[in-house]
Amino acid sequence: MPGILIGWRRHRFAAAIALLLLAVARLAAGQALPVGEHVVHREVSPWQTLVVVDSPTRRCLRFGDGAGQFNQSCRLRARPAHLAFDYTRAMVATLLLWDPPPSRVLLIGVGGGSIASALATVRPEMTLDAVDIDEAVLRIAETFFGLRPGPNLRLHAADGRDFVAAARAREEWFDAVLLDAFDADGIPPALFTEAFLREIRALLSPAGVFLANTFSGSPSAAQELAAATSAFGRVYSVRQGKGAGNRLIVAASSPERLLSVAALRAALPAQRASLARVGIEESWVRRLAFADFEP
Repeated sequence: MPGILIGWRRHRFAAAIALLLLAVARLAAGQALPVGEHVVHREVSPWQTLVVVDSPTRRCLRFGDGAGQFNQSCRLRARPAHLAFDYTRAMVATLLLWDPPPSRVLLIGVGGGSIASALATVRPEMTLDAVDIDEAVLRIAETFFGLRPGPNLRLHAADGRDFVAAARAREEWFDAVLLDAFDADGIPPALFTEAFLREIRALLSPAGVFLANTFSGSPSAAQELAAATSAFGRVYSVRQGKGAGNRLIVAASSPERLLSVAALRAALPAQRASLARVGIEESWVRRLAFADFEP
């Protein structure tokens, strides 16, 4: 009996050590997740590690493993049609308030497809080309986040720069270009050079609008604003609240076409129902902070 007991204790001790080593290995690899979250999909694409994580309230896409990674896109379980992030609400609201209403839109950077889905919900007649360099991102947006391509919502696995260059060569135009391209480290620098922004400006129709999601606290924030100002002549920025990290940069095909804040807010009553369909309240839009040439 003593021998059996000692053997059992050794087995239990060895099992405990194995579990401890596994936990340490997971932490070292960045695999630990907050309580209540679990991974439903993980894959390594040629561009990045893509992780889909579920919690009791939402499903999110992250670029990279572990709890320290930012949520790139989320879908609310209780209200899947509603936008989960303030920056996506600000971007969609600004586009819906624009006059004249854009009929053809280019979105560079798809993530979980929340912006594309919201626009398809409230403007089904709008033609939307959604471009992402990572084909796996598009597949995940369809499989795990409900993005539904169709005749008016076309998905393209392509480098945004190449897509813009090809569109220009075909002499195409867009009423709006939305730039929401992030990887695990932020906005790829090649997508926010003055030269590339000038290429985007050349794609815009005479009353076209350019919207870019940027991060105000990043080391490149000032350079991004300077590049946009040089490329478009005049811009303003939109903050979603005090201390909010995301900053929306707004520009137009020409400086005189840049709508005033008063004009955007004047369109709110007419767009109230459309905004509400994707979880945007009129009172929330009125609280957005607009600023010219914000540093």
